[in-house]
Amino acid sequence: MSSCRLSGRASIGFRRLSVITVVALVVLVTLGGVVRVTESGLGCPDWPLCHGQIIPPADLETLIEYSHRLMASITGLLVLLMTVWVWIKYRDRLIFLIPSTVGLLLVVIQGILGGITVLTELESDLVTAHLALAEILLALYISIALFAIRGGRFSISKTDRLGMLAVVSAVILYVLLLSGSLVTTSGASGVCNDWPFCQGGSFMSDRLSIIHMIHRCIVIVAGLSVLTTIWWAIKTFPRRPYVVMASVIAGVLFLGQVFVGAVAVWGDLPAELRALHLTLGTLVWGAVTIVALLHCVDISKPSMGNFSDNDNSSCLATVI
Repeated sequence: MSSCRLSGRASIGFRRLSVITVVALVVLVTLGGVVRVTESGLGCPDWPLCHGQIIPPADLETLIEYSHRLMASITGLLVLLMTVWVWIKYRDRLIFLIPSTVGLLLVVIQGILGGITVLTELESDLVTAHLALAEILLALYISIALFAIRGGRFSISKTDRLGMLAVVSAVILYVLLLSGSLVTTSGASGVCNDWPFCQGGSFMSDRLSIIHMIHRCIVIVAGLSVLTTIWWAIKTFPRRPYVVMASVIAGVLFLGQVFVGAVAVWGDLPAELRALHLTLGTLVWGAVTIVALLHCVDISKPSMGNFSDNDNSSCLATVI
């Protein structure tokens, strides 16, 4: 295990802003899911205006899409504010500087991609790419919030089994989220009207059934990975109680997501349950991201001091 001192806790204002930004990103992803499952993406057929207006007409699909755009604007401002704050006050802390700067760049790309997605009438690959960037943004700002709140030391161990399990689980869950988006955008949501099987086991008969069942197979792999992470975290409980707590929360959320997905299939896919399914998936992704990050933070001995540029260099070299 190698470790290096990165930072003490950030100011209370910055900590609050980082948490607010994380919450805003979760709300934004949730609204994006509502837009998809209600097929409201073209409620505003133009961009950046809506029906050529700043204030759109008051029909349901338009209001859903417009609320998503409004939340995206608010989140973008929060990200910009955080980046400016970091560059003014914390530019010597790589653990804040790198993710905030990358995050601002991704927000710009995300905005452009969102506009292209609307103008191309919701081409499925672009919709999935839009979600992919949003989930990466969430992970980046979770990392900022965690280090801002906890401070402490950043530690890397290439041989630590729990850390590797958490990273593998996060990657699998990320793939799971994208496969779920593909199920929705490809129109494969309703082709399997039973659960856990599909069409009595004859799901290989068409492309949409295959897409749907691939998603379910990834769910099984993700579930095994999350359960293994929880088991290994509990095994190391005396040393890492925060990791255990985050792991168990991830497991409970994952089971909730699977249950909601099953009920949605049995109940003819109501939009509310499909949106909740995506929200729970995002929360699981966030929880496992926290597990992986907590593995890299010595939270038992938070540091309140500053650190030198040499510390930064050694930390970056360790990560690489």
